[in-house]
Amino acid sequence: MKKKIFKSKRKEHIAAYLFLMPSLLGIIVFYIVPYIICFIKSMYIGDVFVGLKNYFDLFQNNTFLLALKNTIIFTVVAVPLLMVISFLIALFLNSFKKISSFFRSALLIPVVVPIASLICVWQVIFDDYGAINGLFNFMGLNTVEFFNSEYSMVMIIFIYVWKYCGFCVLLFTAGLANVPQSLYESARLDGAGSFQIVTKITIPMITPTTFFVFLMEIIYSFKIFREVFALFGNYPNENVYFLQNFINNNYYNLNYPRLSSASIILSVFMIIILFAFFVFERKHSFAE
Repeated sequence: MKKKIFKSKRKEHIAAYLFLMPSLLGIIVFYIVPYIICFIKSMYIGDVFVGLKNYFDLFQNNTFLLALKNTIIFTVVAVPLLMVISFLIALFLNSFKKISSFFRSALLIPVVVPIASLICVWQVIFDDYGAINGLFNFMGLNTVEFFNSEYSMVMIIFIYVWKYCGFCVLLFTAGLANVPQSLYESARLDGAGSFQIVTKITIPMITPTTFFVFLMEIIYSFKIFREVFALFGNYPNENVYFLQNFINNNYYNLNYPRLSSASIILSVFMIIILFAFFVFERKHSFAE
C-alpha cells in the first residue's frame, strides 16, 4: 500500500516538474544566464580582468551618481505616494459598491492606452504654454518650466501616479473584498471609530495584498523610463536623469563594462528594496 502511494506521489511530482519545465527553461535562458553573462562582463575591460574596478569607477562618476540619486528620490517619493492614494481611493470606492465597478474600470484606462498616444497629451498639458501654465497665468502665477527645471521630477511622479493608480486600486479592492465583514461589525459594536477600524483591522488584514502592490509598483517605477525617454529623449535635464538613461546611453556608446556594472547595481538596488519590504511583511503580517 505504501509503495503504491509513494509511486502515485512520485508520478504527480514528475508531472508537476514537466509542466513547470517550459517556464523554468524560459527563466534560465532569458533571465538567469544573461544576468550571469552581464555580471561576468562587468568584471572585464576588453579582454582584461579587472575585478570590481568598474564598480568603483562608477561610484566616482558624477553622471552615474546623479542618475542614482534621481532614481532613489523618485522611488522613495513616487511609490509610497501611489500606494497611499490608491489605498484611499479603494477605501472610498469600497463604500459605494453600486458605482465602484464603473470607476474601477475607468481608472484602468491609463494602463491600457499606448504611451505614444499619450505623449502629445502630456506635452500639451505640461508645455510652457500648456493647460497647467495657462491656469497658473490666469491666477496671476509665474510660468513653470516643467521640461527644464526641478519641476520635471514632479511631472514624472504625477504621470507615474496617474498611469498606475487604477491598477493598484483594483488590487487593493480585491484585498478589501477578502476582509470578513464580521470583523468590522464586531469592531463597531465595541465602539471603534473609522480610523481605528482602518488601522487595526483593514491594514493588517490586507498585508499580503499591500506587499504584492508594492512589488508591482517597484517594477512599474523602473518602467517609467519609457515616459521619460518619450518626453525628453536620450539626454533629459539633470532632474530626471535616471539609471535607465545612464544604462541606455552607455548601450548606444558601446561601453559594455560600464553598462553591465550599472545594470548589476540597478538589480541589486531593486533586490535590497524588495527584500527589506519582504522582511517587514513577514514580521507585521496578520497571523490569525
